[in-house]
Amino acid sequence: MNIAPLPDDALVIRGGQNLPDSFANGSGVTIDEGEVLDGVSVNAAAGLSVNELTAANTVTGYPGIPHNHIGVTTVGAIRAAGGDVLPTPRKGNPTHATLRGITPEQASLLFRPTQRNPNRKK
Repeated sequence: MNIAPLPDDALVIRGGQNLPDSFANGSGVTIDEGEVLDGVSVNAAAGLSVNELTAANTVTGYPGIPHNHIGVTTVGAIRAAGGDVLPTPRKGNPTHATLRGITPEQASLLFRPTQRNPNRKK
């Protein structure tokens, strides 16, 4: 399956407080000798809003982003920092993507300050 790259203006969402340690210690995340991340789970898609990227999908069974807070940036901002976001759809979550190529500190700066997840009750 050949998946098109994401455009620079696509939003990228990551749940949680998005501190450097949360990137470095994320499930499935690796860090190379240069302190560069790979395997960071995010949601991203061309033309979708924050609300759409955090929402549950009753058709696919995706529960949505479970965190009360989220970080929001763009693919272009991540690329400008030297990284990239690759679409990696998963069963149930067609907007899943993988962030790679930047340090935990760079990632934290891009995804902070956080904001309330619009799909979580206050």
